[in-house]
Amino acid sequence: MAKSSISEYVELLEPEVDRSCESMGFERAQSFLVISISLLIIPGCTAPGEVVENEISDVGLIVPERLNLIASTPGRDYDRTEVFDILADANGENTLILWVSTGCPGCHDWTEMIADSMRGGNISNDTRIVSVHRFPAFESPEYVMEIYASENSSTNSLWPVLMPSGEQPAIDVASGELTDYEYWQAFGSPSTPSFTILDGEGFTIWKNRNYWANHTVFDEALEILNS
Repeated sequence: MAKSSISEYVELLEPEVDRSCESMGFERAQSFLVISISLLIIPGCTAPGEVVENEISDVGLIVPERLNLIASTPGRDYDRTEVFDILADANGENTLILWVSTGCPGCHDWTEMIADSMRGGNISNDTRIVSVHRFPAFESPEYVMEIYASENSSTNSLWPVLMPSGEQPAIDVASGELTDYEYWQAFGSPSTPSFTILDGEGFTIWKNRNYWANHTVFDEALEILNS
């Protein structure tokens, strides 16, 4: 993807929350089939029980050390804005990214555990966490919202949900330009579920790919997040 200014790109980021859902029933069935196949063929999509090193290592790929992502959201109060800029919102603080897909049981497990911890007062509702949709080429924004941004869902995220487009690039913080890489590629082709902590300057300072929700792992993440 050719580089362009961040401001020009943001103008093209229109939230997709108004797209028609007339074919949702068909799409849900189609999505289930695609997700099932994806678990077998998509690099970085971890099947339950796996704890292997399965992130893509692209030979010759030179990715900036400092990255940012600006993406559309469902536009709820939890999302704070319809176009979310991770580093601008962080204002110098660390941010915990939870990489999710719709048909990922581990993603659901982590989302429910964190949301329950917030509801129970064990962690602050202001905890800096965002969920980022990992596979937009296979899963529609409508279905992402149904799973992660609906009051009727047990996996409703009480924090911002980012829904990048399939070819959306990450941002090189140092140059202020869009990178030549799609966001998931620039961030190391993360599996789902997995975590990345970005510091306030865009450096990745922690990663974890524990498939099932684990309080010990999350406590470690919170300690780094708040350091």
